[in-house]
Parts: sequence; structure tokens; C-alpha cells
Amino acid sequence: MRTLPKPDLDPKEVYLTCISRVKDSELKANFEAIADTVELDADSYEVHSQNRTWYLIDESDNVDDLVSQDEMEKVYTNRMVGKKSPGRKYYDEIRQSSPHNICPLCGHRPVEQLDHFLPKAKFPSIVVLPINLIPSCEKCNKTKLVDVPNTQEEQTLHPYYDDVTQYQWLFAEVHETSPASVCFFTREVQQFDDELNRRIQYHFIKLELNTLYASQTGAYISEIKYRLIDLYKKGGVDEVQSYLVEEEKSRKRNHINSWQRAMFQALAKSGWFCDGGFNA
Repeated sequence: MRTLPKPDLDPKEVYLTCISRVKDSELKANFEAIADTVELDADSYEVHSQNRTWYLIDESDNVDDLVSQDEMEKVYTNRMVGKKSPGRKYYDEIRQSSPHNICPLCGHRPVEQLDHFLPKAKFPSIVVLPINLIPSCEKCNKTKLVDVPNTQEEQTLHPYYDDVTQYQWLFAEVHETSPASVCFFTREVQQFDDELNRRIQYHFIKLELNTLYASQTGAYISEIKYRLIDLYKKGGVDEVQSYLVEEEKSRKRNHINSWQRAMFQALAKSGWFCDGGFNA
């Protein structure tokens, strides 16, 4: 998971912009009547975010008994996502905020849409709240769906509030198969508290990241296979291992918990792989 700076956008301004072109006078009056609640709930969301207690935010099927959940969902889909909608500029700004257009939730696939950290189907007042909207690939978004945390530990990592980039928690191990395969797992970090360690594991499992990363390794190993063969002919196990260690170091400096870093680290530590397992 990668961290992102919080969107520097005023929640109430974003909301009022999104509803600015509503033509139905009664509906627009109701939308305007709940603007203060939208702002208050945005402030509450920020407080819960600082405390990592999103699971304590109450679900609802309406806002102030004036605007339904369905009507609020349409504020997002029709008045923020739509290419010509008044809120599209905010949608684009948030969507384009992830470096190199990489999904911060999986750290691998390209950003394609925005994910609601707390789903719009159950939290209607924050459907266009910028700090609840995260650049995401389609798969991560769909995997989360309407997932709502019930405990502190059942909260996926939030790129705007959780920084887990200082220490390594993603690891891998080589399976001596033909061809060689790699699986990924998380390991607790001593410097993190128990709650954060469990949330890292929950995030990893919930978003099916082992399946994603493992599916990439076969093709990657195949791409470097002939280089490894040449290195082995030149200097045996030591030459292969040295190359893999250098690749791991480079990726560590870029992203300490990238799947590529974990993969190269595992390959370098595998005596079987370095001694010809790459050619199995």
C-alpha cells in the first residue's frame, strides 16, 4: 500500500458545486438544506480518520430524512463522475493524484476510478467527500464493494492517513516447483502496534494481494531466465545471487514493500533457485 497526500479541497464547496445544476427546485432545496450536515459529517470523518476509527461512523439510508441514499448516490455518479458534470474537475484531480497512475491500494495496477473508503451505499452524506475518495484500480474497488468495517482491525489501510512505508512487512518465499513459483505474505513489524499490524494483514487478505502478486512472478522470472543462465555459466551461484541482491536493493529504495522487492529478496535467499532452480 502506498501513501498519498490528502486532497486539498473544501468538502462543502465540492458538495455545493456538485448540486449546483440540479433543475428540480424541490430536490435542489433539499440538497441545499442538508449542506451543513454534509459539512459536519465531513468534520466528523476527519476526526475519526485521525483516530483510525472509521468503524464507529454510523451507517444511514438518508440524510436528515430529506435526501435518500439513492438521491445522494446520484450526486456522485451523475454530478461528479459524469464527463460534463459540475464536479468532474474534482473527480479528475483526485483520480490523477496517485504518482505514475498506480493504484495505492495494491501498488501494482493502474488507477481507473475512485474508491469510496466508506461505501456510498451506506454513508450517503459523504458520497463526494474528497478524503473518502481514493484513486483505485477497478479490481481493488470491486473487491472492497460495500465492505464496512465492524472493528478497528477490520479496516483496510487508508492511503491518506496510514503510512506503513517505513518498515518492511511484505515478504515472499520461493516454492521449488517447475517452473519456480513465489508466494507472498505479511509479517508483523515490531515498531507498529498490534492494531496496525492486524490491519496490514487484513488489507493484504481482503484485497487478495497474494493472488495478484504471485500471478506476476512467473512471467517476470521467465523474462530474466536467460540472463540468469548466462550469469550462472559465468560465476555459478554467487553470480546469480549477487545479481538478485542488487535488483532487490534497487527496488527497496523505490518502494520498500513492493512485490518486486519481496520477490527478488526471496529469490536471492533461495539456494535452490540460485543453483539452477530458475531453469527448472
